[in-house]
Amino acid sequence: MSLLPILSTILAALVPAQTTSVYSSCQIPTGSVHLIAHRGLSADAPENTLPAFRLAGETGFWGAECDTLTTADGVWVVMHDDSVDRMTNGGGNVSDLTSDEISALTVDAGRNIEQYPNTGVPTLSEYLDVCREYGMHAVIEIKSSVALDRLDSLADLLGAREEKDRFILVSMNLDICSRIKELMPETAVYLVTIGTAETVGAIPFALAHKLDGLDLSYLHSANAVRLVKAAGLKTMVWTVDSVRKAERYWRWGVRDMTTNALTPTPPEGNALQQWLWNLRDYLYQTLSAWAA
Repeated sequence: MSLLPILSTILAALVPAQTTSVYSSCQIPTGSVHLIAHRGLSADAPENTLPAFRLAGETGFWGAECDTLTTADGVWVVMHDDSVDRMTNGGGNVSDLTSDEISALTVDAGRNIEQYPNTGVPTLSEYLDVCREYGMHAVIEIKSSVALDRLDSLADLLGAREEKDRFILVSMNLDICSRIKELMPETAVYLVTIGTAETVGAIPFALAHKLDGLDLSYLHSANAVRLVKAAGLKTMVWTVDSVRKAERYWRWGVRDMTTNALTPTPPEGNALQQWLWNLRDYLYQTLSAWAA
């Protein structure tokens, strides 16, 4: 018996089933956070699919994050795993399949999959079209397994887009980060890090290779964030699925957050909560204007 259906069910269960407004926190003023939908709005639609990206746009997200790999014939497609096994009705590694073989697959796993029959694996260009349609920033994770000699074609694809000023490229692979920054010096490139020790060690590399920032996991400490910012690097954080975690990183000065479950829509609360949130926003705007 294959373990893949069981694994897919477990992974789907780990994605929050409900979304919550990040602005339901009294600490986080409305409009003060850039929320990035992790693999699209994956709490409501299958990850890394066009429905998930469209939902993110309709919900008002600042950005939508995706994962990208190349097919055997060099087409950039959107898929988190190196293989198509977990998310589709097919099998095999993306790098071993042609673009025609990938396009023939059907996504058969993920949140509310029954509502999205006949959904396919999108190309990177299709994802970018959705981001452009909704005015979202495209946060593109280049998977670590991508060969460095494939990055030239990615730079060509992205460089030909009119909205290229809204691209942010991220990767866990140091060589990929340094190479894509060489190819696209005007585009924001972030190195993805997991733990505090890794992040502290990555700061000199990021500076030496002129990276724009570090994309930190939610496991970091306040001191790690402080060190990154003190080095003049920008910060993003992933994956922030609770208001409590969002509050913590907001206090530390992080404003770009990738999430499965938080939304940028105005919160709904009782009369007292609404009054407190309005007061919070007024004070924030007043203090911001005064500081400027």
